[in-house]
Amino acid sequence: MRLDELIEDKKIKVVKSFKDFDGQAIEIGSEWTFVRYTYFPYDGGYTFYFKEGVVRMAEISSGEDFYVFEHTSEYFELIN
Repeated sequence: MRLDELIEDKKIKVVKSFKDFDGQAIEIGSEWTFVRYTYFPYDGGYTFYFKEGVVRMAEISSGEDFYVFEHTSEYFELIN
């Protein structure tokens, strides 16, 4: 599963905590319902919109956020 392959109303559960590009803590056990995402090519920035909030990740980041994007199975699981 990749975050940019999610379809609207799919639910995911966080199985490993992390911080997004803005430093927002995404806590283990939280559940998110996907709405849509946007991509900004200039900085490789992704903004994922969920009913529960927003998660941002960027290719230019030196933090863990883009690692999470590239290794989603370590951090998320799909909920049926």
